Amino acid sequence: MTTPSDSSRDIPRPTAPRMLVVGVGGGGIGILNNALADWPDPPPVAAVNTDARSLEESPIPLRVALGRNVAKGLGSGGDAEIGRLAANEDLDALRALVANQDLLIMVAGLGGGTGTGVAPVLARIAREEGLMVLAYVTTPFTFEGTRRQEQAQEGLAALKQSADAVICMPNERLHALLPAGTPLREAFAFVDRMMTAGIRGLWTLLTRNNSLNLDFSDLQSLVENSGNECSFGYGEGSGPDKAEQALRSLLQGPMLEKGRILVNSGAMILSVIGGPDLSLSELEMIHRRFEEAARPGARIAMGAAVFDEWSDRLALTALVAEHWIPPALKADALVFPAEDASPKAERRPRRGRRDARQAELDLVSDRGRFQDVAPTIHEGADLDIPTYIRRGIRIPS
Repeated sequence: MTTPSDSSRDIPRPTAPRMLVVGVGGGGIGILNNALADWPDPPPVAAVNTDARSLEESPIPLRVALGRNVAKGLGSGGDAEIGRLAANEDLDALRALVANQDLLIMVAGLGGGTGTGVAPVLARIAREEGLMVLAYVTTPFTFEGTRRQEQAQEGLAALKQSADAVICMPNERLHALLPAGTPLREAFAFVDRMMTAGIRGLWTLLTRNNSLNLDFSDLQSLVENSGNECSFGYGEGSGPDKAEQALRSLLQGPMLEKGRILVNSGAMILSVIGGPDLSLSELEMIHRRFEEAARPGARIAMGAAVFDEWSDRLALTALVAEHWIPPALKADALVFPAEDASPKAERRPRRGRRDARQAELDLVSDRGRFQDVAPTIHEGADLDIPTYIRRGIRIPS
């Protein structure tokens, strides 16, 4: 396997997307604080928070303080509504933050006030500015209480309406990922390491010269046809059988439900990070094992990056679209109007993509075989009309 020289790997690809990584709230900022400690030459990184002290203590150079009138620099007190109001108070600052970017990767911990309240607003603003929005989020442990659990689920639902895709990593799954008795600090460090590997790997493969690159179109295709939700898998290994260790950890681990999600998935992106000893046979084995684990015909895009400091180590991450909707239409997308639709945020045309004119089909009034039958009405909705038409669900192109 031929690899680019060290200097060529440091040179951005001319067609690389402009990417911004933003930590939202204390949880998201904490993950990025730790990520930067082991990430030379990172992409632009920003911290967004209502807590002025948290921003001052962060090594992240670009910081946006929200809600000076609402939160008064003291944080949101765990109230997502305060977080949302703070974001709406500073919409111009959020819009300026994402200007002139193509891809927003957002990191947040859901369940608290700022991450839960601000993340959906930032995602909506970014989409309106034409960015693709990928959100990496965590949800609380059960022992953190019912209120945080419920608030996290409400925030997750709102975020799915605003972002292109949400990658959710429940903290509760750490029980199955780590040995019993693992200290709490080590458990959270593992979460930080997973997220960092996923985000750094994706950024490197999309923007730098690598052994095996990914195109931005690979990510666009996965995200735009994922049903707004992707699953995340992670495995790491070291030593002579590092690839086998990483595969076993990822394929048999709880993040992808011991392979069940892969069996149902129609598309995925694999990111391999290794050292100068990363071999062609290891890449071939990784690709073959995923082909065997996924459903027949699944789309698998794989990229590999070599870091000098990663000798004798390998990390494998997977973005998996379990609810993959194949882009069956090559032409313009179709939009089905519906009175009760709750549309996602409109966006400006993305860089490199034409502004497709979208045809509309007046299908709401067509009840098919039920045309001459009394309608079945439930809570004001005609159940004889297909759900995707009633809800205005967009067929991806």
